[in-house]
Amino acid sequence: MYNISFYKTRRGEYPVKDFIEELDKKSQAKIYRYMVLLQEQGPDLPRPYTDHVKGKIRELRVNVSAGNVRIFYFFFLRNNIILLHAFKKKTMALPRQEIEKAERNMLDFISRYEKEEFR
Repeated sequence: MYNISFYKTRRGEYPVKDFIEELDKKSQAKIYRYMVLLQEQGPDLPRPYTDHVKGKIRELRVNVSAGNVRIFYFFFLRNNIILLHAFKKKTMALPRQEIEKAERNMLDFISRYEKEEFR
């Protein structure tokens, strides 16, 4: 079993959590079901649920009534999954700026963890 955590910005915001909360209840429920699958199966959760994006970053792929939702995450230390960034996918390719946001969030998380800001 893996632990899922929402990335928290320095301002105290939770980008993924805030994104999910803006969706309708049915979409939220489906996303949380997918998150449970990710929590249970970790890196063994196959496509079409997840896919590799770039480097350590992966995506949780959820199709809801609001559209195609993508949640970027990465595995941290042994059994931790950090949810970094979420957006509604509107094109075939993943937008570069969305990947860059996830990368910045990941690097910020790692840097702050190393400085023991989370303990």
